[in-house]
Amino acid sequence: MKRLYFVFACCLFIFSESCSKESTNSTVEIPPSNSMNVTIAPNQSYELNLNSSGVVSVSKQASHYQISETSFDSKTGSIIYKYVPAVDYIGSDEVILSNTKAATNSGSACHGSHGSNNDNTTYSTSYTIIKLNISN
Repeated sequence: MKRLYFVFACCLFIFSESCSKESTNSTVEIPPSNSMNVTIAPNQSYELNLNSSGVVSVSKQASHYQISETSFDSKTGSIIYKYVPAVDYIGSDEVILSNTKAATNSGSACHGSHGSNNDNTTYSTSYTIIKLNISN
């Protein structure tokens, strides 16, 4: 009788492991997809409306700045990047912005009445390089 319970418990364990809910997350990085050159005067600000979904952040910060940040414009619903060079700075600067988007695909890990859903989230990241020339 103990042997029967042991076999039943082993079968139950194996079946539950093969149909357990799993989550697979992967990140796909894409090389820089957008590069732009911008010229501004010293002490002038620059804004870029990114019109993008996802999470946008500064991936590589500029070197000569007072302000270099992303923010959310509540009026337009857009993500904005704003740059103001260091006071009286003349020269070049560069910032790299990353935009990460998530996509979730649902599938079934097991078929039949004991199946569970298998959620797969894929993240894709694109980059925007902004090359700034601050000159008179």
